[in-house]
Amino acid sequence: MSGKIGIAIIGCGGIAQAHLESLRRIDDFRIVATVDIIEEKAKEYASRYKAERYYTSIDEALEDPEIEAVSICLPHYLHSPVTVAAAKAGKHILVEKPMAISLKGADEMIKAADENGVTLMVEQTLRFRTCNILTKKLIEEGHIGEVRNVIRRRLSFSNSFPSEWSRRPEQSGGWVLYGYGSHSVDLVLWVLDADPVQVFAYGVKNNPYWNDYDEVSIMMKLDNGAVASILHSLNYRQQYTWDLTVIGTKGSILVKEGKTVQIGDEILETPIDRTQGIYAALKEFAGAIKEGREPEASGRNVRRTMLALEAAKISMERRSRLT
Repeated sequence: MSGKIGIAIIGCGGIAQAHLESLRRIDDFRIVATVDIIEEKAKEYASRYKAERYYTSIDEALEDPEIEAVSICLPHYLHSPVTVAAAKAGKHILVEKPMAISLKGADEMIKAADENGVTLMVEQTLRFRTCNILTKKLIEEGHIGEVRNVIRRRLSFSNSFPSEWSRRPEQSGGWVLYGYGSHSVDLVLWVLDADPVQVFAYGVKNNPYWNDYDEVSIMMKLDNGAVASILHSLNYRQQYTWDLTVIGTKGSILVKEGKTVQIGDEILETPIDRTQGIYAALKEFAGAIKEGREPEASGRNVRRTMLALEAAKISMERRSRLT
């Protein structure tokens, strides 16, 4: 494919703004349309980000021949059905994380993309941050030996949902498990290039406001022999904690998200800038489409993240019935 890729944003919520801001700075794309069932939103975003038109119907947008690719920024439970529809319409797809809220949904997305010969990529932001790219490189080059243990923490305090659907587990998949977990689980598996072979998880419901688990701990045994622990909290009232510890046979790495990577006594500065995250993901999406290759964070690759999340969900449900 040569020239600019005609793209539409499907879903004009908060995350869509980050996509559109990045798209305006990427020469590979032209913003053909914004899509939302609320006409005022679709129209407002089209005007603000200089889209050529707007739609209030996904079906109508998918019939537009000038739309060659879509960025799906919808509530989690809509990721799978809209991705399948877009694939059948011959559109390349970037879908926000989590890929889906079930392994079955993820498999349907992969199958639809394969059968229709389109690119399917998941917007796994953390794969495109300098601190995590550097950490993966250090591990691959053997600087800490063989990895034996990984600890990922995302501890914070929050008292508000970004949208009403977020507090409905049947639509979000669980705000902590699928909203936060899709970042953390994917990061661990990607950094180590490993698959989960055993998963145990435990969740606690402390605050009725969340209508779901607000404390989630996941432990995974990986196919490379390492053990990974992932800890999430919405009730942590101290300083926000978002870090990754990787322990190897010859050393260890401590990653403070968006700040530093420490290996041994050496501290490497890795501040976040505007070219990381969604911008870099969209650049990768464009490159994969134009070069006809599988992208980083392809649907097929992110399936292992969905497998781990599904196993964690089952583990929490079974444990809940026993207590």
